[in-house]
Amino acid sequence: MASYWRAASFLLMGNKHFTKHGYTRASKSFDNSCMERSLAGRVCIVTGANAGLGFTCSQELARRGATLYMVCRSEERGRQALEKVRADSGNSDVHLAVCDVSSLASVASFAANWLASSRPCHLLVNNAGVLLNERLTTPEGQEQSFATNALGTAALTQRLMPALLAGAPSRVIFVSSGGMYTERLHLDDLQHSSLQPWDGSAAYARDKRRQVAMAEHLTAAMPGQGVSFFSMHPGWSDTEGVASSIPGFHKAFRDKLRDTQQGVDTTLWLALEDEVKLQPGAFYLDRSPQIKHLTLGGTQYSPQQAADLWRKLMQMAGLPEQAGPAAAADGAAQQ
Repeated sequence: MASYWRAASFLLMGNKHFTKHGYTRASKSFDNSCMERSLAGRVCIVTGANAGLGFTCSQELARRGATLYMVCRSEERGRQALEKVRADSGNSDVHLAVCDVSSLASVASFAANWLASSRPCHLLVNNAGVLLNERLTTPEGQEQSFATNALGTAALTQRLMPALLAGAPSRVIFVSSGGMYTERLHLDDLQHSSLQPWDGSAAYARDKRRQVAMAEHLTAAMPGQGVSFFSMHPGWSDTEGVASSIPGFHKAFRDKLRDTQQGVDTTLWLALEDEVKLQPGAFYLDRSPQIKHLTLGGTQYSPQQAADLWRKLMQMAGLPEQAGPAAAADGAAQQ
């Protein structure tokens, strides 16, 4: 019964707040004073950067002068996106990094090369994500949506922690989803084996809930270290991924969906706004912290459960379980 209540409440909330109309209403109170700040000298990483929200985010960061690394799974599509971002922004300090976030080996290789370069990282945008209409398994044996949205994202964040600490004050943004409201924090079924028959939307929502918990846990585990963690919902945005993964939803809400500029607005704001005006660990929509659980939704969890999630993910990734400077150094040594 709780799941039906959550689904109904989610749709009602989404229809009011997650559409382009919700963005228009919210934007009337925006303070845009930070939005054209220069990012010159700031090193930024965006995963899933060749299409959709990741591509638009890359364009906007590059336009503001960032030293940008676009992390893409496909070298061909990544190269095309890179050339367009460089041309559109006039910024030649934009680079392609080929990495499949669903692969722990690929993540480890990318991170090892990054740390070997001694480059800091001032901003990590964990944008890469998939919503699959069938259960798929990676060559490493992980369910692919979990491997991309949760495991690989966590492993990348942990492996890059030395660079984030070197770049402090730095920020990590998990591009989550309002779909997380429909799911509780599943700790005993990380790879969605209970979803029989397969439900790609539920798997996606569970992993997006996990991203919110990751931001909470890392905020609690690393106080005063100079790295801030946030999760956010881009709203219901019109991307190729949405159209192909959930075509029924896309068709039903096509006229209400946000464009990608509206979808990345909060990500950019979180990257640009003064630190003192932000709430680390919060879940943002339209530049404002949001509730993380629907009333009577039954999705609440404890800080210990969020910590348990991180511990399990680190165990699966073969990384130190404890977030922080010492764990980051250990993780670097395990490359």
